[in-house]
Amino acid sequence: MTPVSIKRDVYLYLFGMVLTLTAIYALMVNHSYQVGLNESAKYGFLYELKQAEAEFVETGAVTQTNTFQVFTHLDDVPDKFQKVFDWANFSNDQIYENYLSPSTDEYGHYLYAAKHYVSSKAQYLYVVSQYDEKIYADLLEQHPPESIDQLNSSFVILGVLLLGIFLISRILVYRITKPILELSQWSKDLNLNETGSLQKLRYTEVQRLANQLISSVRHQQAAIEREEFFLRTASHELRTPVTTISASGAMLSRLSPSLSKGGQRAIARINRSVTTMHNLINTLLWMSREKRTPLDLDSFDMEALLLDTVSNHQYLIEGKELTVHIDSPEKLQSKPLPHTLVQIVITNLIRNAFQHSSQGNIHIIVSSDKISVSNSTEHQSSTSPEPSFGIGLLLIERICANNGWQFTHSEEASRYNVSVHFIGPCSSDI
Repeated sequence: MTPVSIKRDVYLYLFGMVLTLTAIYALMVNHSYQVGLNESAKYGFLYELKQAEAEFVETGAVTQTNTFQVFTHLDDVPDKFQKVFDWANFSNDQIYENYLSPSTDEYGHYLYAAKHYVSSKAQYLYVVSQYDEKIYADLLEQHPPESIDQLNSSFVILGVLLLGIFLISRILVYRITKPILELSQWSKDLNLNETGSLQKLRYTEVQRLANQLISSVRHQQAAIEREEFFLRTASHELRTPVTTISASGAMLSRLSPSLSKGGQRAIARINRSVTTMHNLINTLLWMSREKRTPLDLDSFDMEALLLDTVSNHQYLIEGKELTVHIDSPEKLQSKPLPHTLVQIVITNLIRNAFQHSSQGNIHIIVSSDKISVSNSTEHQSSTSPEPSFGIGLLLIERICANNGWQFTHSEEASRYNVSVHFIGPCSSDI
């Protein structure tokens, strides 16, 4: 669903409701006007009928006019009224209406008929009435009824009412949305030095939300600052002991010809570990900078780097029933990549698989721009020579995110699968 502005929704629903109520009001006014006209005509007709009844009871005869005629026998009713009305099905005192279409001119005639029972005489009176549409139109033109002016006044009042509702609604929408818009405006940069406008919001619900957001931003910034401080401080402080160990390793390397094979291998491991630590420190310092300098890109043999990493970490699987299978289905000269970062990623992938597997096999697939590692978790080791606390995967995720690499991992069928594609957007489910 595409997100929309809260002000838009408020306006749409509010003015939709106003227009609906206005339309209903206008229909009710028009209906009331029509009912009033019909009722007025009806009672005028019934009044004339009562007058005729009184005269008929008193004298036994009725007075005829051009617009109102009363007959004591149905046969006396003019033919045009007998043809257009079904007198046999008339109800007592029910007024029936019909319109005679014009034959020559544009005006017709309105015909009305009713049947009235006089109980004192035990006889029916047949009443008909005729109105010329042309005369009625002339009267409307020459003497408009006051009801039309009143109807026009009703619509003027309706317009004023609609304008008043619009102004009230506009003020209401402004008062409701103003604190939300202020909060939305502040959220664009989340500047904690400019929170003055968020301290005096009108509504308690929005104020509570603003306070919670400010508190969350403060906690988040504090966490980021602690992380950056740790990265900078730890990386700088580690340089001194790493430099000392490196110098000591170089001195031991010069003495290695006089040492046993085991001692020489130990010195070689120390030197490789020092190199790994040095690369890791430089990487952490690079990641902690807000503006990072571009890294040098090199083309290198991915398979050779992988085999060297596996060889350096063989001590992690000593005494375990583990076998390592490496597939390299193509020529593995890599595309230009930052060698140090790729080495850290591969080292952490291998270390993670070696540390958290007790038996079974570790399957590694490597290509020029991708590496996948799959290890068994069915008999996962509960202890390892070097606890990692999952830092390895987190470091890989950060490196991938900073370089736009694709990092995926999943666990299925008692195997843990991790892959890093050194080209493409980073996507992780951590």
